[in-house]
Amino acid sequence: MTLTALPRFTLACASLAFACAAFAQVPAGKGPLRLIVGYPAGGSADVQARTLADKLSAELGAPVVVENRSGAGGQIAADYVRAAQPDGLTVLLANMHMMVMLPLTSKSVHYDPVKDFRAVGRIASFYEGIAVPATLPASNVREWLALAGSDRSRASYGVPAAGSVSQFMGFRLGSDARVELTPVPYRGAAPLVQDLLGNQVAAGITPIADLVPYQQSGKLKVLAVNGVRRTALLPDVPTLKELGQPHFDNLEWTGLFVPAGTPRATVVQLHAALGKALALPEVQERLAKLGSDASPSTPEELSALIADDLKRWGPVVKASGFTTE
Repeated sequence: MTLTALPRFTLACASLAFACAAFAQVPAGKGPLRLIVGYPAGGSADVQARTLADKLSAELGAPVVVENRSGAGGQIAADYVRAAQPDGLTVLLANMHMMVMLPLTSKSVHYDPVKDFRAVGRIASFYEGIAVPATLPASNVREWLALAGSDRSRASYGVPAAGSVSQFMGFRLGSDARVELTPVPYRGAAPLVQDLLGNQVAAGITPIADLVPYQQSGKLKVLAVNGVRRTALLPDVPTLKELGQPHFDNLEWTGLFVPAGTPRATVVQLHAALGKALALPEVQERLAKLGSDASPSTPEELSALIADDLKRWGPVVKASGFTTE
């Protein structure tokens, strides 16, 4: 070997060593990989995680164990993953509430959704619907807002949780129409829907999975949904965008995240495994039953979505004056 060839040879060895080091941190062949869920077993987030676990395991060549660390709206799970080793073996299944609404509304949140995590990819997206009892004399959003403006007893709207995106959708709708609406937080969508059916609350804003059967039976009226296009579950219901409300394009979503500092090679492998899982018809069917659409994205697209959601909802939360403290 000539002296002039030594630098080139050294560079090649260094490149190979870097590639091997990166590959050594990819989770395939190790395990188990723990998929952390911030909500109790049986909920939609938990079902999503368990639907994906076996598929991810097959792709990664390592066991995938779902671990529920519920509490504080998902904050406990997010804090746990933030502090975990960035080796790709601890993965967070998070939703928009955990990564956008909690950081905007709670001073007790210690994680930064942008700096403390690396996005792997979006799993699914789902619609929010505005619903009223079948007996309410309003057939569209404009009529509901007019009724709420003229009769304070009709100005309440239920939301599945305090500080949820549902609450701020209602605040933004009321502010734009110059109608003072009153949010009524519930502990989940089920009791909210029951009060809607019993005419105990004038309206409700909640994910449509809980509304579809009652819209189809005529017991509730879903006046509109968010998003840029109508949902296949309720094809006759217009979007808020169609009704002249341009601020509600983004859907709610779920996605996978790993701690900041996780090697890119690991993120790439996890993203590839997630994409293959979401392409399976049985996974898409299971998500559809939860009222969600499989909507895979690149890590960069999910990161951009979080930044957009924070920018979109930050001023609304501030204007509302809402805080969990």
